[in-house]
Formats: sequence, C-alpha cells, structure tokens
Amino acid sequence: MSKFLTLALRGAFVVGLASLAVGSADSPVVQIAALLNSPTPTPTNTFTPTRVPTFTATPTNTFTSTPTLTLTLTAIPTRTRTPTPTPTINPNLRVARVPVLMYHSISIPPPDADAVRLDLSVLPQAFDEQMAFLIYNGYRTIRAADLAESLLFGAPLPEKAIVLTFDDGYADAYETAFPILKKYGMTATFYVITQFVETKKSGYLTWQQLQEMANAGMEIGSHSVDHPDLRGKTIAYQNTQLAGSKQMIEARLPGVTVKTFCYPSGRYDLTTIAVLRLSGYLSAFTEIQGVRQTNEDIFEMRRVRVRGSYTLTDYAYWLNWFTTSGR
Repeated sequence: MSKFLTLALRGAFVVGLASLAVGSADSPVVQIAALLNSPTPTPTNTFTPTRVPTFTATPTNTFTSTPTLTLTLTAIPTRTRTPTPTPTINPNLRVARVPVLMYHSISIPPPDADAVRLDLSVLPQAFDEQMAFLIYNGYRTIRAADLAESLLFGAPLPEKAIVLTFDDGYADAYETAFPILKKYGMTATFYVITQFVETKKSGYLTWQQLQEMANAGMEIGSHSVDHPDLRGKTIAYQNTQLAGSKQMIEARLPGVTVKTFCYPSGRYDLTTIAVLRLSGYLSAFTEIQGVRQTNEDIFEMRRVRVRGSYTLTDYAYWLNWFTTSGR
C-alpha cells in the first residue's frame, strides 16, 4: 500500500473515531486515536478495515431518510384541510318548504278568450273551492313579506304555511278574490303594475281599492311600472322600473311599505337583482316551479302556477306533488 493511501485511511479513521469518542482522555477510543497520530505506522492496517465501513454507512442512511418523513407529514394537513370550508360557506343558511301559489285573474273569461287568457283565469267558484280545500287541510296563509322575513331574520312561520300571490293587479282581485279571502280569514300578496293603476287603465285595480285591501291585511307588492322585459336593460332603466314603482306605491298608499317584487313574465338578469337589493326590497318571485325557498335565493324564489284548467283534483295533486317532491 502506498504511503499516500495509508495516510488517507489513517485520517479518515481518526475522524470516525473522534465522532464516536465519549468521555475523558483516558477513553480507549481516544487513546487509539492518539496512537494513530504517532509516527509509528503499525496500528494503521489493524483498525482501518474494521471501522471505516461503520462510519461511512451509519450517518448516510440516518440523515437521508429524515427529510423524506418530514415532507410526507407536511403534505397530510394540506389534503385534510382542503374540504373544511365547504360546510361553513353560509353558516346561516335557512330553508323553508313553503308553497307560493301563483294566480292571475279570478274571473269567467270572455267567449273569445285566447289560450293564454284561459290559462290565466281561474273561475270564481273554483277559487272558492280551492280556498276551502286549503283551510280544510290545515294550511295557513302568510304574506310574501312574512316568508322573506323568516328566511332573512329567522322569524317563525306557522305549520303548513302557504303564500297566495296575484300577478298584474286585475280588477277582479278586488271584486272576486278579496271577498273570498275575507270569507275564509285568509291573506294574500297582490303585485301591481303601477302605471296601469296610476292611469286608471280599464280592468285593473285602483289606488282606493288597493288601500282598502292593504287596510284589511293584504300585502301590496310591485310588478314594475309597465311590465317590461327587464333583461339586458341599463341600471338607470331598471332603477326606474323597480325603485320607481316601489316609491309610487308607498306614496299613493299611506302606511304601506313595499317589501317584495314579482318579475314581469319571470324575466330578469343579475342587474335586476342588484337594483332590487339597492332599492330596499327583501325578496323577489320568479316563475320557476317549486316550493323550496332559501335565503341564498331570496331574489329567485319559486312558485307553483295555478292554471285555469285545473279541477280541484288537479289542484290537490299538484300541490301535494310539489310539496313532497323536494323541488
């Protein structure tokens, strides 16, 4: 073995022994190291093959595996925490399964009525039977604003609550529906088109009639100024239709605060919803069929359409179907 290799092995072994040495200068390991540092070359070949492999292998395996374990543990909390926010996105979510029935006209349609008019017109006798059916089956009417306040603020609702809504503000709402509602001790929400009322358009409610209905506990809501398609319209235009109609109703009917809105023909967009919020409305109704109402969809609330062709059996069937279907 060359002198150079001998010295290299001796140096490596000394370092290894020094790393293992524990205690005082009298330690056997320390004494062996001292001998190896002496000019005498004899101990070099004796200890070199025994200790060098031990020194080389032990620290390498020990420290290589340690970072691997650390990285693995670091990744675990990341995967665990990812779904955590999901159930707490809205801790105040409120859901109510309340049918909101959509009526239009309570009248006998003229002989020349088209399919749309026939579909929108419920015969007075049929309406009376429907109200009797609701009372007999334990339903209790509330107003649209009552439902909104329950979803938004947690106000309690009666068991088997139901909302009756009447779109467009036809004169027969006062002449026919209103007396039948009073007969059964029921309440309802009437959505009016303010320009039709203001101009005293034939076939529509008057401010005097609306005031009488409001004084009797009926809710008066807005159905816009002149029943336009609100989609794609400017903020200014929609503000006139939504805030403007609300302000007119409140100005013409002392003691009335307009809290809810009904989209004309069910047409609206995100701008409409934003303007409704800024105008002070609590909720708005669509023509989407269903009974599941939530505070997350407070401006896209669902209803159940009552068609003029329904028999009492049809009426009972669809009310039960929507109530139990989960929609």
